Amino acid sequence: MEFKEIVAPSIRELFVQQVVGMILSGQLRSGDKLPTERELADEMKISKTAVHEGIRELHRLGFLDVTSRRGVSVADYAQTGTLDTLLAIMRYHGGQLDAKTCRSILKVRYYLEGPAFLELAASHTDADLARLDELYGQAEAASREGVYAFANALFRYHRTVTFLSGNSITPLILNAFSPVSLEFWREYIEVFGADSCLERLKGFTDHIRAGEGEAAVALFREGLEEFERRTERTGFMRVD
Repeated sequence: MEFKEIVAPSIRELFVQQVVGMILSGQLRSGDKLPTERELADEMKISKTAVHEGIRELHRLGFLDVTSRRGVSVADYAQTGTLDTLLAIMRYHGGQLDAKTCRSILKVRYYLEGPAFLELAASHTDADLARLDELYGQAEAASREGVYAFANALFRYHRTVTFLSGNSITPLILNAFSPVSLEFWREYIEVFGADSCLERLKGFTDHIRAGEGEAAVALFREGLEEFERRTERTGFMRVD
Protein backbone atom coordinates (compact mmCIF):
# COMPACT_ATOMS: atom_id res chain seq x y z
CA MET A 1 0.00 0.00 0.00
CA GLU A 2 1.38 3.40 -1.01
CA PHE A 3 0.56 6.56 0.94
CA LYS A 4 0.65 9.92 -0.81
CA GLU A 5 2.62 12.84 0.52
CA ILE A 6 0.55 15.37 2.45
CA VAL A 7 1.42 18.91 1.43
CA ALA A 8 -0.07 21.91 3.20
CA PRO A 9 -1.07 24.84 0.95
CA SER A 10 1.03 27.98 1.17
CA ILE A 11 -0.36 31.34 2.32
CA ARG A 12 -0.29 32.49 -1.30
CA GLU A 13 -2.36 29.47 -2.36
CA LEU A 14 -4.86 30.09 0.42
CA PHE A 15 -5.14 33.73 -0.68
CA VAL A 16 -5.78 32.64 -4.27
CA GLN A 17 -8.38 30.10 -3.15
CA GLN A 18 -10.25 32.69 -1.10
CA VAL A 19 -10.37 35.28 -3.89
CA VAL A 20 -11.40 32.68 -6.49
CA GLY A 21 -14.16 31.56 -4.14
CA MET A 22 -15.40 35.13 -3.70
CA ILE A 23 -15.46 35.65 -7.47
CA LEU A 24 -17.21 32.38 -8.32
CA SER A 25 -19.74 32.77 -5.50
CA GLY A 26 -20.65 36.29 -6.69
CA GLN A 27 -19.26 38.16 -3.68
CA LEU A 28 -16.88 39.86 -6.09
CA ARG A 29 -18.20 40.76 -9.53
CA SER A 30 -16.59 41.72 -12.81
CA GLY A 31 -15.37 45.31 -12.58
CA ASP A 32 -15.18 45.42 -8.77
CA LYS A 33 -11.99 47.09 -7.59
CA LEU A 34 -9.88 45.37 -4.94
CA PRO A 35 -8.21 47.19 -2.04
CA THR A 36 -4.50 47.90 -2.31
CA GLU A 37 -2.00 45.14 -1.59
CA ARG A 38 -1.13 46.73 1.75
CA GLU A 39 -4.81 46.99 2.73
CA LEU A 40 -5.43 43.37 1.77
CA ALA A 41 -2.35 42.22 3.71
CA ASP A 42 -3.43 44.12 6.82
CA GLU A 43 -7.05 42.95 6.62
CA MET A 44 -6.16 39.30 6.00
CA LYS A 45 -3.22 39.27 8.45
CA ILE A 46 -0.74 37.98 5.88
CA SER A 47 2.40 39.38 4.28
CA LYS A 48 2.28 41.85 1.41
CA THR A 49 4.53 39.49 -0.53
CA ALA A 50 1.93 36.70 -0.34
CA VAL A 51 -0.74 39.13 -1.55
CA HIS A 52 1.44 40.40 -4.40
CA GLU A 53 2.28 36.88 -5.59
CA GLY A 54 -1.34 35.80 -5.22
CA ILE A 55 -2.57 38.71 -7.33
CA ARG A 56 -0.04 37.82 -10.04
CA GLU A 57 -1.34 34.26 -10.07
CA LEU A 58 -4.98 35.41 -10.21
CA HIS A 59 -4.09 37.70 -13.10
CA ARG A 60 -2.45 34.78 -14.91
CA LEU A 61 -5.59 32.71 -14.38
CA GLY A 62 -7.74 35.49 -15.85
CA PHE A 63 -9.63 36.28 -12.64
CA LEU A 64 -8.11 39.73 -12.10
CA ASP A 65 -7.16 42.73 -14.24
CA VAL A 66 -4.01 44.56 -13.16
CA THR A 67 -3.27 48.01 -14.57
CA SER A 68 -0.81 50.63 -13.39
CA ARG A 69 -3.39 53.44 -13.28
CA ARG A 70 -6.56 51.71 -12.12
CA GLY A 71 -5.05 49.16 -9.78
CA VAL A 72 -6.54 45.67 -9.44
CA SER A 73 -10.10 44.81 -10.44
CA VAL A 74 -12.11 41.66 -11.04
CA ALA A 75 -11.95 40.47 -14.66
CA ASP A 76 -14.58 38.74 -16.77
CA TYR A 77 -12.83 35.38 -16.61
CA ALA A 78 -15.02 33.93 -19.38
CA GLN A 79 -13.22 36.33 -21.74
CA THR A 80 -9.78 36.51 -20.14
CA GLY A 81 -9.34 32.99 -18.77
CA THR A 82 -7.48 29.94 -20.05
CA LEU A 83 -7.65 26.19 -19.52
CA ASP A 84 -6.04 26.79 -16.11
CA THR A 85 -9.06 28.96 -15.26
CA LEU A 86 -11.37 26.06 -16.04
CA LEU A 87 -9.33 23.75 -13.83
CA ALA A 88 -9.46 26.33 -11.01
CA ILE A 89 -13.26 26.45 -11.34
CA MET A 90 -13.40 22.66 -11.16
CA ARG A 91 -11.30 22.67 -7.98
CA TYR A 92 -13.56 25.30 -6.43
CA HIS A 93 -16.61 23.11 -7.08
CA GLY A 94 -14.89 20.19 -5.38
CA GLY A 95 -14.10 18.42 -8.65
CA GLN A 96 -17.37 19.17 -10.40
CA LEU A 97 -18.50 21.14 -13.42
CA ASP A 98 -21.79 22.96 -13.53
CA ALA A 99 -24.28 22.09 -16.29
CA LYS A 100 -23.61 25.28 -18.27
CA THR A 101 -19.87 24.63 -18.44
CA CYS A 102 -20.49 21.00 -19.40
CA ARG A 103 -22.72 22.07 -22.29
CA SER A 104 -20.13 24.59 -23.47
CA ILE A 105 -17.36 21.99 -23.53
CA LEU A 106 -19.56 19.50 -25.41
CA LYS A 107 -20.24 22.16 -28.05
CA VAL A 108 -16.52 22.87 -28.39
CA ARG A 109 -15.90 19.17 -28.95
CA TYR A 110 -18.57 19.07 -31.65
CA TYR A 111 -17.10 22.08 -33.46
CA LEU A 112 -13.59 20.60 -33.32
CA GLU A 113 -14.25 16.94 -34.05
CA GLY A 114 -17.27 17.12 -36.36
CA PRO A 115 -15.30 18.57 -39.32
CA ALA A 116 -12.56 16.00 -38.73
CA PHE A 117 -15.02 13.13 -39.29
CA LEU A 118 -16.15 14.75 -42.54
CA GLU A 119 -12.59 15.26 -43.80
CA LEU A 120 -11.38 11.79 -42.88
CA ALA A 121 -14.41 10.06 -44.40
CA ALA A 122 -13.84 11.94 -47.66
CA SER A 123 -10.09 11.43 -47.98
CA HIS A 124 -8.89 8.51 -45.85
CA THR A 125 -6.20 6.04 -46.85
CA ASP A 126 -5.84 2.34 -46.14
CA ALA A 127 -3.19 3.24 -43.57
CA ASP A 128 -5.67 5.59 -41.83
CA LEU A 129 -8.24 2.80 -41.57
CA ALA A 130 -5.63 0.37 -40.30
CA ARG A 131 -4.70 2.87 -37.59
CA LEU A 132 -8.34 3.29 -36.52
CA ASP A 133 -8.80 -0.49 -36.43
CA GLU A 134 -5.68 -0.74 -34.27
CA LEU A 135 -7.00 1.92 -31.88
CA TYR A 136 -10.33 0.11 -31.67
CA GLY A 137 -8.49 -3.06 -30.68
CA GLN A 138 -6.59 -1.13 -28.02
CA ALA A 139 -9.85 0.34 -26.72
CA GLU A 140 -11.43 -3.11 -26.57
CA ALA A 141 -8.49 -4.40 -24.51
CA ALA A 142 -8.49 -1.29 -22.29
CA SER A 143 -12.21 -1.73 -21.54
CA ARG A 144 -11.24 -4.82 -19.52
CA GLU A 145 -8.51 -2.97 -17.61
CA GLY A 146 -10.68 -0.35 -15.91
CA VAL A 147 -12.41 2.96 -16.51
CA TYR A 148 -9.28 5.10 -16.51
CA ALA A 149 -7.46 2.96 -19.11
CA PHE A 150 -10.59 2.82 -21.25
CA ALA A 151 -11.07 6.61 -21.04
CA ASN A 152 -7.50 7.12 -22.26
CA ALA A 153 -8.11 4.76 -25.18
CA LEU A 154 -11.29 6.58 -26.23
CA PHE A 155 -9.48 9.91 -26.02
CA ARG A 156 -6.64 8.59 -28.21
CA TYR A 157 -9.09 7.36 -30.85
CA HIS A 158 -10.84 10.73 -31.15
CA ARG A 159 -7.58 12.67 -31.10
CA THR A 160 -6.23 10.44 -33.87
CA VAL A 161 -9.33 11.10 -35.98
CA THR A 162 -8.54 14.81 -35.88
CA PHE A 163 -4.87 14.15 -36.65
CA LEU A 164 -5.59 11.86 -39.61
CA SER A 165 -8.04 14.41 -41.00
CA GLY A 166 -5.02 16.60 -41.81
CA ASN A 167 -5.60 19.36 -39.24
CA SER A 168 -2.37 19.88 -37.30
CA ILE A 169 -3.86 22.31 -34.76
CA THR A 170 -6.98 20.49 -33.50
CA PRO A 171 -4.99 17.61 -31.93
CA LEU A 172 -2.93 20.17 -30.01
CA ILE A 173 -6.12 21.79 -28.70
CA LEU A 174 -7.44 18.39 -27.63
CA ASN A 175 -4.15 17.68 -25.88
CA ALA A 176 -4.44 20.96 -23.99
CA PHE A 177 -7.90 19.93 -22.81
CA SER A 178 -6.86 16.36 -21.99
CA PRO A 179 -7.25 16.67 -18.17
CA VAL A 180 -10.86 17.75 -18.62
CA SER A 181 -11.51 15.47 -21.59
CA LEU A 182 -10.39 12.36 -19.72
CA GLU A 183 -12.83 13.12 -16.93
CA PHE A 184 -15.58 13.51 -19.51
CA TRP A 185 -14.69 10.13 -20.98
CA ARG A 186 -14.72 8.51 -17.55
CA GLU A 187 -18.18 9.90 -16.92
CA TYR A 188 -19.29 8.94 -20.45
CA ILE A 189 -18.27 5.33 -19.77
CA GLU A 190 -20.19 5.32 -16.50
CA VAL A 191 -23.30 6.69 -18.24
CA PHE A 192 -23.36 4.44 -21.32
CA GLY A 193 -21.33 1.38 -20.34
CA ALA A 194 -18.29 -0.10 -22.08
CA ASP A 195 -20.21 -2.15 -24.66
CA SER A 196 -22.14 0.87 -25.92
CA CYS A 197 -18.93 2.94 -26.13
CA LEU A 198 -17.21 0.25 -28.17
CA GLU A 199 -20.22 -0.12 -30.47
CA ARG A 200 -20.19 3.62 -31.13
CA LEU A 201 -16.44 3.55 -31.79
CA LYS A 202 -16.90 0.76 -34.32
CA GLY A 203 -19.70 2.78 -35.91
CA PHE A 204 -17.35 5.73 -36.42
CA THR A 205 -14.76 3.55 -38.17
CA ASP A 206 -17.40 1.85 -40.33
CA HIS A 207 -18.84 5.20 -41.47
CA ILE A 208 -15.36 6.57 -42.22
CA ARG A 209 -14.48 3.42 -44.18
CA ALA A 210 -17.68 3.78 -46.23
CA GLY A 211 -17.07 7.49 -46.86
CA GLU A 212 -20.17 8.39 -44.84
CA GLY A 213 -18.95 11.56 -43.15
CA GLU A 214 -22.39 12.97 -42.40
CA ALA A 215 -23.43 9.70 -40.77
CA ALA A 216 -20.29 9.72 -38.60
CA VAL A 217 -21.01 13.30 -37.51
CA ALA A 218 -24.65 12.42 -36.78
CA LEU A 219 -23.54 9.49 -34.61
CA PHE A 220 -21.09 11.76 -32.79
CA ARG A 221 -23.72 14.46 -32.23
CA GLU A 222 -26.25 11.89 -31.02
CA GLY A 223 -23.82 10.65 -28.38
CA LEU A 224 -23.01 14.16 -27.15
CA GLU A 225 -26.67 15.15 -26.94
CA GLU A 226 -27.69 12.00 -25.08
CA PHE A 227 -24.77 12.44 -22.68
CA GLU A 228 -25.87 16.04 -22.05
CA ARG A 229 -29.46 14.99 -21.36
CA ARG A 230 -28.43 12.33 -18.88
CA THR A 231 -25.84 14.35 -16.97
CA GLU A 232 -27.83 17.57 -16.70
CA ARG A 233 -30.41 15.79 -14.55
CA THR A 234 -27.93 16.04 -11.69
CA GLY A 235 -26.98 19.67 -12.42
CA PHE A 236 -23.29 18.78 -12.08
CA MET A 237 -20.94 16.33 -13.69
CA ARG A 238 -18.67 14.71 -11.16
CA VAL A 239 -14.94 14.76 -11.87
CA ASP A 240 -12.71 13.19 -9.21
